[in-house]
Amino acid sequence: MRPFFKMLVCISVVLAYLLVSAVVTILPAGARLRRDLLTRSCSFASRRLLALLGIRVHIRHAERLRERSFGVLLVSNHVSYIDILVIASLTPSVFITSVELGSTLFLGMLARMGGSIFVERRKAFGLRNEIALIARLLAEGFTVVLFPEGTTSNGEKVRPFKNSLFDSAVAAGTGILPLCLRYTNINGEPVTARNRDNIFYYGGAVFSRHFRKFVTLESVDVEVLPLKTIKAPADASRKELAQEAHDAISGSYHRE
Repeated sequence: MRPFFKMLVCISVVLAYLLVSAVVTILPAGARLRRDLLTRSCSFASRRLLALLGIRVHIRHAERLRERSFGVLLVSNHVSYIDILVIASLTPSVFITSVELGSTLFLGMLARMGGSIFVERRKAFGLRNEIALIARLLAEGFTVVLFPEGTTSNGEKVRPFKNSLFDSAVAAGTGILPLCLRYTNINGEPVTARNRDNIFYYGGAVFSRHFRKFVTLESVDVEVLPLKTIKAPADASRKELAQEAHDAISGSYHRE
């Protein structure tokens, strides 16, 4: 499909997603049900967009992502906005994102209509309430996605994890599921420093410009590896939990 038409079809999918999500937000239903429906709408739209964009997802140990009766804090490395589509396509999820993104017109609206929650990463003020909110969502059975690097990177390594929000898993008594994302091929060629910026979105990249370039790609292959769930008992240290999750993801990311 030519890039122009691919862009038009993607826009139509996004508009349909926003329309469905807008209807969900006004349903006479409880907050939990509305959020559940929003995450499912986002998951459905993500699968459609991945197919349109030629993104092929190769997942190992898919059983670790199957729907469950209890919530889990899913933590992942982060290199692009495409990561969100990939994870959402695999399991309906509540994404934790920043208040800065929430204040942007387009991306903020997309996140809000998918049931995301917004946190202030740079200030300790209000952190207790944010942890309590995430813990409540986990206790309600949601998969909550955290990108603990705090920002995207150029993919050379997994950046150190910020650990404050790991306390939410401890408070809820749920597990932590590390997930490793590896983009392996672009148009059939291995991802290298020469072509990685076609996918990776970091630094001062502008979304509109980056996406216009992205839709010119014919295919992208991404490997998804859910790792073993980390237990988070009541006496667990968030610092140790974050380090264990980082070591697991980093070790898988750099394997040959």
